[in-house]
Amino acid sequence: MSDVMGNNDSFRSFILARLAYITFFTAWPFLKAVNCFCRVFWGSRSTKRKLCIEAGVRGWESIEFKELYKCACEYVGEGSVHKLVVRPDLSYLMQVNDVLRAAEVSHYVYDPRTGDQGLLRGMVQSFLVAVLLVRYDVVPVVLLTDLSVRTWRCQAAVVSAIRGCVVCFMAPKMVQPIFPHRRLIGPSLMPFSQETFCHVSRLSAKRVDSGTPKAIFAGSLYEPRTTTLNEIQCFLKGKDVLFEVKGRVLGGARISDDEYWERLCFSDIIFTTADQMIQSGTDWTHIPHLVYRYLEALVSGSMLIAQAVPSVERYFTPGEHFVKFENAEQAASLIEYYLNHPEERLNIANAGRARAKALIESRCFWVNIDCMLGRDCIN
Repeated sequence: MSDVMGNNDSFRSFILARLAYITFFTAWPFLKAVNCFCRVFWGSRSTKRKLCIEAGVRGWESIEFKELYKCACEYVGEGSVHKLVVRPDLSYLMQVNDVLRAAEVSHYVYDPRTGDQGLLRGMVQSFLVAVLLVRYDVVPVVLLTDLSVRTWRCQAAVVSAIRGCVVCFMAPKMVQPIFPHRRLIGPSLMPFSQETFCHVSRLSAKRVDSGTPKAIFAGSLYEPRTTTLNEIQCFLKGKDVLFEVKGRVLGGARISDDEYWERLCFSDIIFTTADQMIQSGTDWTHIPHLVYRYLEALVSGSMLIAQAVPSVERYFTPGEHFVKFENAEQAASLIEYYLNHPEERLNIANAGRARAKALIESRCFWVNIDCMLGRDCIN
C-alpha cells in the first residue's frame, strides 16, 4: 500500500506537475510560425506603449486589481493603461480580440482566473488568446497568483510561450523544475500604488490607543491555514492575549476597502501564513508564496508576524522589518511576547513601513517586469 501511495505522490509531483512542458512544446512551434507569418505580412505595430489589464467584473471589485491598475497608471501614465472588464454574458475571446484591435495595446496583462475555468475549454481559450496576442504583436504579462494550480500553470506557459513573462509569488529557483521557460519573475510583491499608500498612512495616523493591544488575522480561510489558526488559538487559550481571526471563506462576501484598511491599521500585530491552498488540481504546495498581506500589513504600520518565504530577503529582512515564525506554537509565543513588549513591536513596525514605502516608491513591481522584458519593456 505504501508503495502505491508513493507512486501516486511521484506521479503528481513529477509527471502531472510537468504538464506545462507538454502544452509549452505543443504551442511553441505553431505560435512561432504564426508570429513569423504576421511579421512578414503585417509587420510590427506602432512603437507606442499601451498596457491593457483584464479582469472579470468581480475581479475589478478587489483591492488586488484596483491597485494593479492604479500603480500601472502611476508607472506609464493613466492615458497609457486600458482596463478591460470581462463580462460573463459575452464571449471572452471576442472581448479580448476587440480590445487588442481597437485599443491598439502593446502589452496585455493576462490572468488565467479570468476566462473559462474548465480544464479543456480553459486550455483552448489560452491557446487562442496566445494566437491573438501574436496576431496583434502584443507582449503578454501573465499574472500567475497560484502557480501550484496545474491548469493555470499550463495556460500561463501557453500564453507566454514565445514572448513576455510570468509574474509569480514564489522564488523561481524553487519552481523552475516544473515550469518550461525561465521568464519567471518572483517572488513578486503585491502591486501597490503610492496613492493608496498615502491614503492608508493618513488612516493609520488616526489610530487611537485602546489600552488593550491586539493581534489579528485578516484574509481568506483555507487549508492548511485554517488548521494553523486553530492551533494558535488553542496555544493562546487562557492567556491574557487578544488574537482575533477576521477571515472569510473562499468566494465569500468581501468587506469594503475602507473597512479592510481600518482593520489592518487599527491592529497592533497582523498575522498571516504563506501556505498554498491544498485542493484538487494542485501540486508542489509545499513551497510557501509571498501573499499580498506581507506588503499590506507593513503599509498599515502594524507589526507583521509571518513565515519566511524563500527569497523574501530581496524585500524584507526577518527580525528587522517583520517577525518570522516556523510553527503554530512559536507563532503563539511570538504574538504573546510582542503584544507585551510595545517598544520592540513599534520599532519593527516602523522599520517595516519605511521599507514598504521605499519599495512602493521604487515601483519595483513594474521595474522587475521591464527588466525581464528587455527591449519589449512597457516603459
